[in-house]
Amino acid sequence: MAAARLKREGHEVLFDDRSFQPDETDFGALLDRLRPEVLALVGDDHSVAMKQCLGRIRRAGLAMLEQARRRGIPALASGPDVSDHPQDYLDAGATAAVSGEVQEALVEWLAGRSAVEGLHGARGAGGRRAPLSDLDGLPAPAWELLDLSPYRQAWLRSTGAWELPLSTARGCPYRCNWCAKPTWGRSYALRSPERVAADILELQDRLSPDRLWMTDDIFALRRRWLRELRLALDASRGARPILPYRCLSRADLLGEAAFAVDLAATGCREVWLGAESGSDEVLRAMDKETTVGEIEVATRNLRAAGIAVGFFLQLGYPGEGLEEVRATVELVRRLRPERIGVSVSYPLPGTAFYERVEASLRATSWEASMDNRPLFEAPFEQPFYEAAKRVIQHQHALSLGPSALRRLPAEPRLAGRQLLGAALHGLALPLARARMARRARPNPKAVRLPLE
Repeated sequence: MAAARLKREGHEVLFDDRSFQPDETDFGALLDRLRPEVLALVGDDHSVAMKQCLGRIRRAGLAMLEQARRRGIPALASGPDVSDHPQDYLDAGATAAVSGEVQEALVEWLAGRSAVEGLHGARGAGGRRAPLSDLDGLPAPAWELLDLSPYRQAWLRSTGAWELPLSTARGCPYRCNWCAKPTWGRSYALRSPERVAADILELQDRLSPDRLWMTDDIFALRRRWLRELRLALDASRGARPILPYRCLSRADLLGEAAFAVDLAATGCREVWLGAESGSDEVLRAMDKETTVGEIEVATRNLRAAGIAVGFFLQLGYPGEGLEEVRATVELVRRLRPERIGVSVSYPLPGTAFYERVEASLRATSWEASMDNRPLFEAPFEQPFYEAAKRVIQHQHALSLGPSALRRLPAEPRLAGRQLLGAALHGLALPLARARMARRARPNPKAVRLPLE
């Protein structure tokens, strides 16, 4: 999007995609070959790895800025970690660093404007840039600059289906106290349903993906917007088949069955819910503003509409004990989500959660993956969370057994493998539960935040 915005202003843009590079050691040679007048190091604000500010990604960015500095190339840096720590990037060689959205700040900086809002360093006014409200005013992505074939091949190797990302909104207005919002804060802006419908159909015609991944923190937060998207797609799709997609949502938005029906009608085939915990006490402590009961209703409504359900689950929030973890295991057993993702509570700068545990931090980031290692003095030590994660995984696989049995006549090979897996995980579950109980030794240094 930043490249497309620059092209609209008449700039010549050379684009280097680092996604499939093993490291940054070749970056200096790339600069020598391309000889750019200016470098813009732009991080993906929707990338989970970027949002988690993993140590390996940060070091790569700093190393590339150092290469630019050695060659006297002015450089601007942006992304979630830059928004939180602009001075670190200035120290590494950036001429300017953006806190907040990059597109307009980059255009203004290149135009020579002074006191650019949200810009730190050369000609910057500092602070955080106010998020854009008119997303329809942004140009379409500059697809011609990007070779998508490596992504297609990677998706096909990994899952057998090619998935493309699409953003329909920016930001999230909710106040979960562990969730970082380094770029947009608690703001929320939507593209029009007509623009989104046009983008879906263009991607379908131009690139022929098997499905889409809606990257929004919360997709279709406004019910009227979703209904209008359904109408826009119905009016313009013609003979094209419905393009399926996956998205993120919240349990409290799915309390009415009609919402799930509209999701299904627009192509939604899988919804991931930030369930987080099977304990209402933990959810209240997180300021999640949802309940276990709402998770149950949302799951029921999605299933009735033919939509698969994924749960993001979080372990290790301060005050969570063994019984709360067991409640999360029970949630998985009872509701049988088709997918799960399990992580340990992660303190990110700028969040209320970070402030609560800052005095007990052991490290400030994970290294190269979300490795579920507590970065603060959590209720238990890492061996417990490793065991708890295994219990949840065993329970999840076992819970999928009944649906696999029903599908066995129609899908003998796939359903058969799932049935075998369910049986093996069922055998392993009692031992895993016992191991988790043995490792449930409270950490005497744990942050004391009793559940309300």
